[in-house]
Amino acid sequence: MTAANPAPSALPPAKARPVDAYAYMRPSPIGRIAVDAVVLLLLAVPLAAMVLRPWGVSTPWEPDALLRAFFRWEGGALKPGPLGIGLINTLRLSLWSLIPAGCVGLALGLLRSSPLPARRFIGGRLVELFRNLPPLVLVFIIHYFLTGALAARVDWNGTAGIPFLSYLLPEPSRMPAFVSAVVTLGLYEGAYVGEIVRAGISCVPAGQWEAAGSLGFSRLAALRLIILPQAVRFMVPPLTGQAASLIKDSAIMSVISVQELTFQGMEYSASTGLTGEVWIGVTLCYLLLCLAVSFVGGVRGVVWLVLCSWFVCFFFFFQAEDGIRD
Repeated sequence: MTAANPAPSALPPAKARPVDAYAYMRPSPIGRIAVDAVVLLLLAVPLAAMVLRPWGVSTPWEPDALLRAFFRWEGGALKPGPLGIGLINTLRLSLWSLIPAGCVGLALGLLRSSPLPARRFIGGRLVELFRNLPPLVLVFIIHYFLTGALAARVDWNGTAGIPFLSYLLPEPSRMPAFVSAVVTLGLYEGAYVGEIVRAGISCVPAGQWEAAGSLGFSRLAALRLIILPQAVRFMVPPLTGQAASLIKDSAIMSVISVQELTFQGMEYSASTGLTGEVWIGVTLCYLLLCLAVSFVGGVRGVVWLVLCSWFVCFFFFFQAEDGIRD
């Protein structure tokens, strides 16, 4: 006689849905739209006050003067104005500074990730040195005591004869200050890039090192072929922010008479008295440059941004010399 089938067990109780403790803090879609509208209104009121002058502001506002400061027609040719030249020099300075910043950052990041204590000590002290110095003090030290004196002894007139390079560098007489600015930004930003490289390498699982060692890879080969390609995806977002920071820090180089955007803005506003127009234009330029870098945060986007920036430098400096003929 077979035993009777046991009675089916009761169904397990349904799991309770987790309670979102922060649901009350999230605004509704209508609330978000209302907040955005209020913020846009607060931003639009000062701009309308300056442009339309509804309250009888005595300072004259010349919107077309801002356009003339960037580009102007002269003799049937379109040429960059003072702020246009400053924008081109800012692009030049930022792009050239990316090279030493990347090299210094990679070297410091590898030193900080080394298994040898001596290398980690050297890398850590260099990072602390450059990160804890104000960039204004650093540019004075480098310009007046290091690269400024050395760059002044180099004959930079030869760069004017190179067809493409002459458009990507300033005038030979301004090269000593430009070299000092590139070295300063390279060292200062390179210290931050070094920490980004170290953090990216540390994000790769330790099992990848062990697997590379079991396959007979040396540490250098494993780092080059296995670890760094995986670490790049962790480095790209912070490197994008650091590139935007480099563009903003380039404004400090105006103290050694590098004709970048801030320097040209100070000179033009002092000579014309158009303080509001000039600094609104300078602000918009920095904002658009940094937003562009943040928008193209991927590796492919950064490559395209660099290529487009070099093209802008070449194209508009060509206009400054020869102009666009009718």
